[in-house]
Amino acid sequence: MAEDKDKGRKLRPKERRTYSDLDIDEDDIEGRRTFNLDEKLTSTRYSKSYVKELTSSEITLKYFQENGFSTPIFIKEKTGLGMRIPSENFAVSDVKAGVGSRRVLDVMDVNTQKAMEMTMKEWAKYYENPQKDRLLNVISLEFSHTKLDNYVEQPAVVRQIDWVDNVWPQHLKNCQTESTNIIQRMKYPKVQKYCLMSVRGCYTDFHIDMSGTSVWYHILRGAKIFWLIPPTDQNLELYENWTLSGKQ
Repeated sequence: MAEDKDKGRKLRPKERRTYSDLDIDEDDIEGRRTFNLDEKLTSTRYSKSYVKELTSSEITLKYFQENGFSTPIFIKEKTGLGMRIPSENFAVSDVKAGVGSRRVLDVMDVNTQKAMEMTMKEWAKYYENPQKDRLLNVISLEFSHTKLDNYVEQPAVVRQIDWVDNVWPQHLKNCQTESTNIIQRMKYPKVQKYCLMSVRGCYTDFHIDMSGTSVWYHILRGAKIFWLIPPTDQNLELYENWTLSGKQ
């Protein structure tokens, strides 16, 4: 539990279903890693054959019309994608300036995978402090209609196939002026621009993105490892059983 000393406002972790210790093996708790990450990354057991590597000139609207979008796509060079991103020296303090220091963030405690809330001011203080007593992760800061919005533009092909841009009634999207993530105040699905901020060692547990959405990622600084699992019937059954077991 964190406290904003300026306002005396206490921030409490969100409630989440818990499980009896009888359902959890000792090695499965407290986020302990029981394997060597480098060995996993170099193992021949994991195939990359279902990830397509394309160039910026190959990934076009015509490509999706002819091939659909059933496999992940990787593009090494961003030149030619028609996207806009901040420079590499863009810092968490710049994010705070862009969305406001009072913006409330959903923050994930990595070791427990439980959510809590912090203000952007509190998050920036945590992030910039070299002495960290826990690993925290921000994965859901949607920043449309903030100053940060001007620094980012999706790749051209993403804008061409985005349902929010092409299907949602335009007059409703034009009515949206608030940067809020409160669903009652949203005039359209405000899920187009997210800023993820993680410190070294952070991870997100296995999951399926909300509503089966497709996403584009660009890593501005640092590195991120993706473990991608094809959604076969067998894998989905394994995922469901794992989710219900309480051993996440």
